[in-house]
Formats: sequence, C-alpha cells, structure tokens
Amino acid sequence: MRKYCLLPLLLAAAVLVSGCQAAEAADTSGQTALATLSDLFTDRDLEVGYDETTAAAITLSGSTASSDSDAVTITGNTITITDEGTYILSGTLDNGMVIVDAEDTDKVQLVLDDASIHCGDCAALYVRQADKVFVTTAADSQNTLSGGDSFTQLDDNNIDGVIFAKSDLTLNGLGTLTIDSPAGHGVVTKDDLAVTSGTYVVTATGQGLSGKDSVRIADGTFTLTTGKDAIQSDNTEDTDKGFVYVAGGTFTITAEGDGLSASSWMQVDDAACTITTGGGSANGETHVSDTPPGGMGGGKGGRMPFEDGSTTTDGTAQPPARPTGELPPEGAEPPADMPQGTPPSDAPSAPATDTADTAATATDSTQTATDTTDTATDTVSTKGLKAGTALTILNGSFTMDCADDAFHSNGDLTICGGTASIQTGDDAFHADNALDISNGEIDISTCYEGLEGLTVTVSGGDIQVVASDDGVNAAGGADQSGFGGNGQDQFAAQDGVCITITGGSLTIAAGGDGLDSNGDLTVSGGTIYVSTKDGSADSALDYNGDASITGGTLIGVGSSGMAQNFGEDSTQGSILLTVDAQNAGSTVSVSDRAGNVLASWEAPQSFSSVVISCPGLEADGTYTITAGASSTEVTLDGLLYGSGGMGPGGTGGMGGMRGNRSDMAQTQTENAA
Repeated sequence: MRKYCLLPLLLAAAVLVSGCQAAEAADTSGQTALATLSDLFTDRDLEVGYDETTAAAITLSGSTASSDSDAVTITGNTITITDEGTYILSGTLDNGMVIVDAEDTDKVQLVLDDASIHCGDCAALYVRQADKVFVTTAADSQNTLSGGDSFTQLDDNNIDGVIFAKSDLTLNGLGTLTIDSPAGHGVVTKDDLAVTSGTYVVTATGQGLSGKDSVRIADGTFTLTTGKDAIQSDNTEDTDKGFVYVAGGTFTITAEGDGLSASSWMQVDDAACTITTGGGSANGETHVSDTPPGGMGGGKGGRMPFEDGSTTTDGTAQPPARPTGELPPEGAEPPADMPQGTPPSDAPSAPATDTADTAATATDSTQTATDTTDTATDTVSTKGLKAGTALTILNGSFTMDCADDAFHSNGDLTICGGTASIQTGDDAFHADNALDISNGEIDISTCYEGLEGLTVTVSGGDIQVVASDDGVNAAGGADQSGFGGNGQDQFAAQDGVCITITGGSLTIAAGGDGLDSNGDLTVSGGTIYVSTKDGSADSALDYNGDASITGGTLIGVGSSGMAQNFGEDSTQGSILLTVDAQNAGSTVSVSDRAGNVLASWEAPQSFSSVVISCPGLEADGTYTITAGASSTEVTLDGLLYGSGGMGPGGTGGMGGMRGNRSDMAQTQTENAA
C-alpha cells in the first residue's frame, strides 16, 4: 500500500512588516536585519510527506522491536538506526530507546505513527550522530515519548531530555506528540531546533523545547508545562547563535521559569500566546520604593506605597509591602521620622543588571537549575518573553500573566503590532536600551511599571496602562529603579534618556508618576491621558531635562505638590492648574471662548492638579478649564500657563500655580454642583 502525505505548508516567506518598516532584529555584528521564514527553514523542514513504500518499518513490541532494514540494529530494548533514510515507527516500547547513529552527513526521518516509547533511565530518542533528524508525526496519529525518574549518561554526554540530539533537529507532521519528562527536559538539541507543524503536549520538570544554537518555529500547536523555561535557546559562546524565531503557532505555556528565552535576539512574526510564568503576577517580587518620600526626579521614585504613613511592623523605615498592581492610597504620607532627601539605609538598591538574564550558562546544550537563576539572590527569572540583545514583535496575540516582566530585552524592544493583555508583577515592557511601540492594542491591567527603557518612543497603537508605580519610565541603566541611579544627582538630566510620543493613544492610571523621564520629554502627536494618585509626591509629568509639546492632546491629573508643565520649547499651548480636590470620575475639559470643547476626559482617580494641552490652545487666547464642578478661566500670555515642581520648569513649593503665573490673568468661578 502506498501512503503519501505530501502536504507542503503554505507559509508565506515574507514577514508581517505593516506599520513596522523600521523594526529590525539585531544580529551580533551590530548590523540589523529582520528574519524571514525562507531564511530560517528549508523546504524539507516544512515538508511533512513521506513514501511508505520506500520507508523502513520498525514495529515496537513491548520489550523489543522488529525491522527488516539492514540499517536497523535491535539489541534487546535498544533500537539503533545507522543510515540515512525514512523509518516508520509504530507500536509500544515499554522501557527502551531509539538511537540514531548515522554518518554526520546523513539526514534521517523518523515517522511516528501511533508510537509510544518509554525509557525509564535515559532518552526515549537519542540522536548520537547525523547531519539532521526529522521527527514527523503521521496524520491523525497519537504518539507518546516519556522518561523516568533519572537519566543514565551515555557517551560522556549530559543526556537529560526525553528527546536528546547532538545534531540539528526538526519536528513536524500532522499528528500529536506528547512528551512527559518527570526528571529533566522535554526536547533538547545541541544545534538548531526547528518546529514547523504538528501538535505538541510537553510536561517537563526542566525546559520544554531547547535548542542551544536556535529555536525556530514556523507553526504548530503547543501546550507546554515546565519547571524551567518553556522554550529556550542559550548559546553564550557564539554570539551569532542563541536566538528564538517564531513565525506562527498557538502556544499555551505554564512555566516556572521564562516563557520564551533567547540569549541573543528573539522575533515573533505572528503567534497566539497564552503565557503564565512563575505562578503569575500575584507571585511577583514585592517592590519597595527606594526614593525618599517627598523626593522626585526620574526613575521609579517618589511614591508612598503604604497605607497609613507608619513604618513596617518590624520597626524598619521601609514601608510595608502592598500587593503588586494596587494603587497607593489617597493621602498617604511619609513616616514622620524619615529624613527628606536621604534614602533609608536598609532600602534595597536597584540591580545594575538583571543577572538572571546575563548569567553564563553551561557549555552543554542542557542547562542546570542555575541557568535561569540570579546566582546572587537565587531568584528564578520568570519573564514572559526575554531576549538578550533584541526583542521584536511584528504581530500576534498575547495573554500574559507573569511574575516578572512580560516583555523584556537586555537591548532594544520593538513592538510593531498585535494585541496584548498583560498582568505582571514587574514591568509590562522593559528594554535596557530603546523601547519602541509603533502599533498594536495593548491592555496592561496589572504591573509595577508599564513601559520602561533608556528611551521610550510611542508612535502608534492603543495602549492602556494601570501601574502601581510609573506608567512610562525612561531611565538609564538596566532595570533602573533607584532614586537618581548610579550615584547621580537626582535632579540631573541623563544624556540620551527620553520619552518621545508622536502618535497613538496612551491612557495611564499610575500609582507613581505618569510620564517619568530622567532626561527629556517630547510630545508631538497622539492622544495621552494620565492619572496619578492625589496627595503624593508624584505627578502626571516628571522630567529632569527639557519637556516640549508641539502637537497632540494631553490631559494629566494628579497631585499638585510636584506638578510640572511643559517647557519653553513648546509650540502648542499648555496649561497647568491647581484645582479644588476632585473625586475619581470627575470630568476634565478645556473649552475656548466660544464654548467649543477642545478636549475632555473622565479621570479615573482623585486629583488636585490638571495639566492640559491640545490643538487650539494659542497665545493670547482665553479658555475655560473645568474640573468636576469647578471652572477656571485662563488667558494665555504666551503659550504656557503655570509651572510647578522642584525640577526644571518649576520654582518649588506647594501648589501648581507658580512660575510664570504672575504674567497671566486668571478668573475663577465656582459653579453649582
């Protein structure tokens, strides 16, 4: 009988670059190039067909097997394949293994057709030598590979995966492969791992899918439950390798480590991902502000995340922990005995880098428990998607519930499209270098900080952020969290640090500052709504360098104590006011003299300060700012009305009606409620 299942996958070679023409994944030489399907997969990787009439059959029968091929040697429960070709495996092997030991130029295809192989003390499938091995699941077949409670080492190799290969390995097919590894990893190769089709259910105490040189996924359905990283490529010896590329597929991942991890770059063209790491956002690290209460400046400083102004129950000066994602209470005050301007001596300092992301790993393709661990603190890295040099998302859907960052890059992070629903115990998006969002629908319902990078650029997309600290934070250094950071003057602008918003929609409800830059802040387009906690030392805008607005609409509300307005380089009018205390749900609007509403927003948190800028605010114009039941009429003398805060653009002191207010006219009327 001839069984021929030739079904080339109709996968486009061109990546989805709409809205992201400039997005490029970094290679090791510093040059940049987007990966494509045709670059990373061969025709045979994508091919799931085989000819049954020319293939060799291997029948598994309990404790032994049989085959009429001269290239198959069977010794007890061990099956060894020694030559190039296609081999069809069917039946059950109770406690044995299949070994591929061919020439290093040979390509071997193993077709699993309702095959079940269990090996209690080693790999169920061990590729000792070949050029490349293809593991193909036959159409509609159900296949199982499983391991036991231990691994016996062979050939001086650290074999600890149910599938363990020393050659390139491709998984494809039209059936299902279930892998159970109670003592190690699911699939491990010392070279490149490609998956182009098929359904995979992997349960492992270690990693799920691991390719030392790369992991390349064109398509497939994956359910991965792992004690370490679900998908990992980690080659710190060769900077051209260690990447993860995903062109498509459906992923349901529950990992105690990272979801997808690459020691170099990672690119996702399109995928449907549901990822839970480290038990989810509820298990995130407790964050305690290392900024002295009352302080300000860029970075993660200035918030008071405690309920009643008391010290912790153990008598230290640190505020007690509060659940990640919970906004600080209204009216929170610093402890009376805490000095202003000096961090408490026992406050934790921010790490210079995420050591879990950069720690050197074992030279073998398998990794030990410390590979995804911060060796200094023994904390496991529990990020959603993590890349060592660059992370690029072109499209896809992402439902993330992560104990640590949802999207993390030790270099650049580029988001060009797709949808994301994010809950995280730390940052939703973190880049040590540049974070660039040009498109996509992003809903961040729980995080410590929403968008963080050395530079943060938003040019498009629809972004919603609820953060327990800053909504957007631009700060120098990896995972910059400190007050001033690296011993710098807390009010000094850091070179190269900036937030730039040119388009899109950004809505922020923050427990810390809304837009917080240790350097500059520039707005030239887009629609931006920012809400911060009233009664705190945080504000809608917090910058250490220069701030300008030349287009777009911004409404920011929060506390008046440290409120800042835009600066003199602005070419669009901007108004900063202190208003009567307003409850959450109050509407803020600005109208021109004719009564036309230029901008309006219902603020989700209580506030006593408003900063507002939009097209139509012009020099010498008169406008009415309404906050709840309170209205203020303002006549602009120039383009700026009101400045505040203790940094650039402000004169210090309480309230938001300072600075250039003396040059302007104001008439305030109280409207009936």
